[in-house]
Amino acid sequence: MRLILELQIGQYSRTFTHRLSAMIYFIFAWTLLIIACCSIGTAVLNLLQADCFDRVGDRLTISVWLGVVVLSISLLATSLVLPLSPSVGGIVILSLILGSIASKKTWNELFALISILSPQIIFAYLISALGVAALTTRQVTWIDTGLYHYGAIKWLAKFGAVPGLALVHSNLGFTSSWFAFAAPWNADIFDSRVSAIANGFVFLIAVLHFLICFSKIFTNKSQISDWFVVIYSVINLPFVGTNNLMSVILVSPSPDLPILFLTLVVAWAILIISQHKTLPLQEVKNILDAKTIPLILSAGAVTIKPTALPLLFISGIFYIFGMEFNYRRILMGAVLSVLLLLPMFSFGIITSGCPIYPSSFLCVDLPWSLTAKAAKGAAKATHDWTSWYQSPEPEKNSIFWLLWQWFNDARLHQVMAVVIVISILCSIQIALSSNHQNRGQLWLIALAASGITFLMMTAPFFRFALGYLIILPALSMAIYCRKKLGYILHQMAHNYFKYFRKGFLVVTFSLATLISILLFNKATQSQLLLPPQLPQGELLQKQVNGISYVSPKPGSLCWRAELPCAFEIENYVKLRQPERGIQAGFVRKNEN
Repeated sequence: MRLILELQIGQYSRTFTHRLSAMIYFIFAWTLLIIACCSIGTAVLNLLQADCFDRVGDRLTISVWLGVVVLSISLLATSLVLPLSPSVGGIVILSLILGSIASKKTWNELFALISILSPQIIFAYLISALGVAALTTRQVTWIDTGLYHYGAIKWLAKFGAVPGLALVHSNLGFTSSWFAFAAPWNADIFDSRVSAIANGFVFLIAVLHFLICFSKIFTNKSQISDWFVVIYSVINLPFVGTNNLMSVILVSPSPDLPILFLTLVVAWAILIISQHKTLPLQEVKNILDAKTIPLILSAGAVTIKPTALPLLFISGIFYIFGMEFNYRRILMGAVLSVLLLLPMFSFGIITSGCPIYPSSFLCVDLPWSLTAKAAKGAAKATHDWTSWYQSPEPEKNSIFWLLWQWFNDARLHQVMAVVIVISILCSIQIALSSNHQNRGQLWLIALAASGITFLMMTAPFFRFALGYLIILPALSMAIYCRKKLGYILHQMAHNYFKYFRKGFLVVTFSLATLISILLFNKATQSQLLLPPQLPQGELLQKQVNGISYVSPKPGSLCWRAELPCAFEIENYVKLRQPERGIQAGFVRKNEN
């Protein structure tokens, strides 16, 4: 018995050490990313003279998210000409940082931010990062990662944008700047162990955003935007961390997660900007102002995944009509949006011939373009949901019959339907209580309505719609809580400050205990320095027209297979330049 106990203790000790080592690597990488993104985003804030983000916590949060978007788009643009190796990614990041701190105002602001760091703030950051790392240094099991996510990242890291890549595997035609963001961190040396590093990063900054806003609701200067973030996060963060579907997506490179959090950030930014009073002279003089921020974030979100199109639509209207209407703002909004989306369009044309693949809109006929049949099939599989429930009897295929089939198809669809009804009721309550001083709340109604409508018309999946579904219930609860609890919480914090400090210690101890439990969990063991490798799919060696590739056996996926990996490459596909191999891309055989 004693021997068995000693062996178990020894195994738990090794598990703890291995998990802790893996988490230290993630925390180190996330800290570097926060520094880089904060530097880039602060420069953007100063360029736009966004003085409405005047509180330190707000300014830090929005600067990090702006940095994430700018860095993602910059890396996607770089992939058009260079592979996103660690060295290339490092040069891009360093160049953006140096360009940012070249501004004396940005340098001074960053220096001032460093000077206010305290041991308490650093400790809170480390505890938060440790908890997120404990969640994300697990085995990746999300099916889409094995299907194409990790494959797309490997293609970007090794070759950049490859002509005709969608001919090899139709899903590899999906363009996402999130894969470009992750590519430099997924070098061969890591052996497919760090694919969750990007999603862990956005989850961490979402947790930090919650903590910043949570601390503010105990002051007499709390705003509706603070309460909105707190309520939204209280609903969202535990769900992402514990739900069977979302927790699996968290530990993957899936672009669904950054879209979920960017939806919150765009809505939060609109609330802050709307409650800020701008001088009439500034309205006329500044075309690029704080109202540009939701537009930049939304355009960046679209480059991550097209499900963010409603964000861009509402943010564009908000930018144009948020102040006194003039044609210069229309022109500037259109030009800025096109510039930010241009890398995505270019990447799509290179890989599939379609700028917004899988949509066939504006597709061009190039030697490496997908056939019309293949493009139509991809579109039908991704956003033509009514075809998924078609009945052999045409008279049954009414919209009501199709919606009923969708409703009964999954429990989460039923949850979606209930939350949509709740959102409608909340929108009525918010609209009736709104006035000219809180017009930002009306913009959030428009944002939620456009997002829910768009996804119900295209791809009504719960994981796509979650961000839009939470907006109005969270806003309605935030309005009520601020009105009823704001003063009470402030008085409690003022009168019982010492007890709050003890409570902080209790919470910290509880988090440490939770992290320890996660560390000891055998199901989430990792290797000595890094998380576990991706699974190894069962593969077959195949060849067509001189293209040697591996193909998953039935029931298996590509996962960490060598490139190229595809289920079946059609006979009409050949190497674009056989002497250069797969890095030169692929074309259709009947084309020159």
